[in-house]
Amino acid sequence: MNRIKLIDRLSQGKLSRREFKAALGAFGLTTVTTAPRRARAAGELLVFTWAGFEDPGFFPDYVTKHGGAPEFTFFGDEYEGIEKLKAGFEAEVVSPCIDVMPRWQTSGLQAMDESRLTNVGDMFETLSPADAFKDGQRYFLPFYWGFDSVCYRHDLVDIKPEEMSWKLLYDDRFKGRISIWDSTDAVIPAASLAAGLLDDPFRPSGDDLVTVLELVKKQRDLVRMYYNDPSELVQAMAAGEVVVAFCWAATMSQMQQAGLPITWGAPKEGLISFNCGLARSNRTKDESAVYDFLNASTTPEAGKYMIEAFGYGSGNKKAFDLVDPAKLAELNLTNPEEALAGSNSFQFVPHELKQMHINAFDEIKAGA
Repeated sequence: MNRIKLIDRLSQGKLSRREFKAALGAFGLTTVTTAPRRARAAGELLVFTWAGFEDPGFFPDYVTKHGGAPEFTFFGDEYEGIEKLKAGFEAEVVSPCIDVMPRWQTSGLQAMDESRLTNVGDMFETLSPADAFKDGQRYFLPFYWGFDSVCYRHDLVDIKPEEMSWKLLYDDRFKGRISIWDSTDAVIPAASLAAGLLDDPFRPSGDDLVTVLELVKKQRDLVRMYYNDPSELVQAMAAGEVVVAFCWAATMSQMQQAGLPITWGAPKEGLISFNCGLARSNRTKDESAVYDFLNASTTPEAGKYMIEAFGYGSGNKKAFDLVDPAKLAELNLTNPEEALAGSNSFQFVPHELKQMHINAFDEIKAGA
């Protein structure tokens, strides 16, 4: 998620800039462009985010007004970014995902003045849950979102509509031809949903966790590979080595555009959804520039670019009116509010439980 929730590792913040461009190349896309650089005054806006989001297509109005892009620096994952801020690193804008917002709040985020957010009224309400606010003030502005599901090679396997479930990732019929992202952000909720733990698939503990880990163990002996970046999955599915996999919608779209006979499933337990945004960080050297960037990043035009170029949903409802309906259908974004409402949204996992999940998964992969 998000990647970034961009394509898989980018949506989770695990691509370097070089890896990001290589991943795009694997999909036959051009690399992202950057705005022309210019001499910068001390204290100019600094955005701390994931690789790829320096593309000026995400904030065209800012480039027009300021004559260029702000400065960007990148974190490897959200927890790394949080710790860097807590250690003294300073930036004006950061890019949290909503499920990690409780941890981001420990880094010194600043509240937003909603009267200065020109597009906040056009945001999907469901993308601003309780963790977007603190003490009645907004700290999180929706930027992009997307879905995870099961995808499969429909020319190589016969999966009936009534079979569409997260259980397919644990189906003995596909032994040696299954793949899932190498992260507890994938293996835990997927196994929880397959086990019927629908109330909270992201935070299983106690007996529920025992049940989930039994499925994770079973899956270990069925997978062709745990993948770390989209190119691995795309290549394996193109070769027919993998026929059923855990997929991000953006990755799925690129495989379809490449002509692979891939079907995006609608598991009866529901899709998994991620929701990532923008926040004011721990420094303000030019408050006007901060709001210029937040507003430029959330216009319908910027959202259109997000949808068309990267396959993610925009936080701005009006962006969808600018996109060809055929493109929205291809990306499974025709009815965004309905799709979001029916999905399993990533939830905050407390540190101790998250570490328990990670340790257990590592042990299982090691053969325990």
